Amino acid sequence: MGSLPLVFAVFCTFGLMGWIGIELNIVTALLSSISIGLGVDFTIHIFWRLKHELNNGKDWISAVKSTEIGIGRGISINAFSVMLGFSVLFLSAFPLIQSFGFLVILSLLFCLISAIVLIPALCLIFKPKFLQKKVISNLEINN
Repeated sequence: MGSLPLVFAVFCTFGLMGWIGIELNIVTALLSSISIGLGVDFTIHIFWRLKHELNNGKDWISAVKSTEIGIGRGISINAFSVMLGFSVLFLSAFPLIQSFGFLVILSLLFCLISAIVLIPALCLIFKPKFLQKKVISNLEINN
């Protein structure tokens, strides 16, 4: 479930590349691994906070709201600061490097949006068990 926003962002980025006419080359081929590596942090933060909220006794809807309010700003600031760092590639004299910088920024934006929108929606629909508190019964403790 956590990889769906990342896969969505990669598909959107490569789809936009094809639509704009940016060809796949040795530089842009690295894009998917870089965007997954950078975007996975967003999903980890959301899952971690959501699990924390659920373990504190909140229902799914209020846990998702608290998660979005609590970490949405921090994740966004993180994403935009990394995008700002990659924007330095626009100063390159090589068009391949410039387009790579543009695509990394775009991919990170897709990762951010999909993580903030898709993960909470999927969690509300499927209510994954790995986020819920584990209850140990007396039978398991005694055996």
